[in-house]
Amino acid sequence: MSSAGLISISTYFILNLIVTVTNKQLLFHTSSPYLLTASHAFTTFVATSIISRLTSAATPSHGLSQTQQTTTSVESLRLPLRTHLILVAFSLLYTVNIALSNLTLGLVSLPMHQTIRATAPAITVLLTVIVFRTPLRYYPMAVYLSLVPTICGVVVATSSMSANVNVNVGHDEGRGSTTFGVALTFLGAVLAVLKTMITHQLQKASSSSSSSSSGGYRLRIGIPPMTLVRFLSPYAVVQALGFACWTGEVTHLLALGHATDPEARGLREIGALAVVNMLSASALNIASFEANRRCGPLSMGVAGNLKQVFILVLASLAEGDGETGRGGGVNGRVVLGTLMTVVGGLWYAWAGAGAGAGVKARTHYERHGRGWGEADDDEQREGIDRRETSTETAI
Repeated sequence: MSSAGLISISTYFILNLIVTVTNKQLLFHTSSPYLLTASHAFTTFVATSIISRLTSAATPSHGLSQTQQTTTSVESLRLPLRTHLILVAFSLLYTVNIALSNLTLGLVSLPMHQTIRATAPAITVLLTVIVFRTPLRYYPMAVYLSLVPTICGVVVATSSMSANVNVNVGHDEGRGSTTFGVALTFLGAVLAVLKTMITHQLQKASSSSSSSSSGGYRLRIGIPPMTLVRFLSPYAVVQALGFACWTGEVTHLLALGHATDPEARGLREIGALAVVNMLSASALNIASFEANRRCGPLSMGVAGNLKQVFILVLASLAEGDGETGRGGGVNGRVVLGTLMTVVGGLWYAWAGAGAGAGVKARTHYERHGRGWGEADDDEQREGIDRRETSTETAI
């Protein structure tokens, strides 16, 4: 993984932690996940529009290289109808994924939900091989081995949640996991991985020489991360608001407006938290698309597992501090699971950085078949980082 990729994935990880913690607090008080999603998308659209305007005004056109001029023209011109249809379908996949995640939380226990979601790296590899017809040799063996502690660590950590860690889901007590719930949760995990993989594909330029060799090439529209987020956000706002009206979230939120003075003071605190949450979410959306383009969907899955165990550590610490009868320490299984996941993540980063032979093998395959995978190595060698300077400064 390049230094730019490491910075982008680290930024994504930190922002993801902030947004997850603030999301949990807001959902605990408002129970409005779709309105929260709509606010994230709206703030992201405003932020990316402002950044794009400022970037265009600050960058003189006569000083741009050929690649930068192409990027600017893509951002300024209208997208074709086919591209808009792809973006509408993708944004619908994003909204449906949120709906499935919320639905399955009511059908399975929280440990089961988190355990299935932790298999995202393995699902990514399976979809890479089965759907996109990429040979197993694309990833070095060390990468595959590193996924074992990365996934198992989350399973070990989440196994302590039902008995030891109360992560503000009191309705989860005594809940079992039905077969239908497990199947639906697994479907949601597959759709979440598919969303990440399609995000990676949308940011790749199509290749005329091999456009018909794989279904993934039909999704390659070559839109930069900032522009892609800006075009997707309005669709996500409309769809999330539609789901919010359908589930009664709007009525519930309006009812919160009729509050007494103590409740009003609490609402002001929630409002301040919501501002921090929306700004962090807009930065996260940009950073996640950039990290996805640079590092690929498998790295995003590993980072997601690391986020899960860190959230469990924070929840365990908060639980220990909140109960005087406990020592305030972190549960042993949470510590063990966290160490396993961190070791797996470090192993994965080392395997990706030191797999020189694997890179050479993949380069030959990509040049002739242009199969699915992480960030294109040949593009990195050609100095594509110059094209993304404006996006990096925006993040």
